[in-house]
Amino acid sequence: MKNPEIKNIIFDLGNTLVCFDYCYFYDGVSKLEKKINARKFKKYFTDNKFDLKIGSGKINIKQAFTILKKKFNMKIGYTDFYYLYCDIFWENTLMKNFLENKLVDSKYKLYMLSNVDSSHIYFIDHNFPYVKNIKKRVLSYKVKSVKPEKKIYKYILEKHNLIPEESLFIDDLKPNIEAARAFGINTIHYTSHKRFLKEINKLISFK
Repeated sequence: MKNPEIKNIIFDLGNTLVCFDYCYFYDGVSKLEKKINARKFKKYFTDNKFDLKIGSGKINIKQAFTILKKKFNMKIGYTDFYYLYCDIFWENTLMKNFLENKLVDSKYKLYMLSNVDSSHIYFIDHNFPYVKNIKKRVLSYKVKSVKPEKKIYKYILEKHNLIPEESLFIDDLKPNIEAARAFGINTIHYTSHKRFLKEINKLISFK
C-alpha cells in the first residue's frame, strides 16, 4: 500500500529554524552580576524548569525575573535582564535558505509547533524575518502545553484539520519526535542539515 503524500510540513523553532543556546543568557547575567556564578545560575534555572514554566505560560518572564532577582540578589534591572534572556538566538542560514528557496512558494502547507514564550517569539520575528514565512503557528505559551505533551500535538492536528499521515514534523529533540510518531505523524529528527536534506528528499518532491 502506497504511503499518503506529504502535504503539511510542521517545523520546530529553536535549533531547527533558528539556533539558540541559553548559555548566552547565563553568561550575560554573570558578567553584569559579578557575584553570580553562571553555572549556579544555570543549575537553578534548569532545575526549576523556568524555560518550561515560561514556555507553557505558567509564569511570564517578568515573574521569572522577580523570582531570580530575589534568589540571587540581582542588581540589574528588568530591561537588561529581558535583553539577555532574548538575545540567545542566531540565524540557521542553511535552514533559512532551504525555507526561502524550496518551501515558501511550494505546494506544501507550512506550520510551526514550538515551545516558546511571547518574549522569544517577538524577538525572533523581529530579528530573523524569514521565520515569519510560517504564519500558521501553535505556540506553547498560548495553548498552555509544551512538547512532548500529547495535548499540543492533538491541538495542532485538530486546529488545522491535519491528517497525521500527510504531515511531516521536524524537531531537534528526540522525545518530541517520538511523541509526534505516536500520533502517526511522519518525522525527521534534525541533528544536522546534511542529514535533514537527505531525509526530506526521500519524503517530498520539489518538482
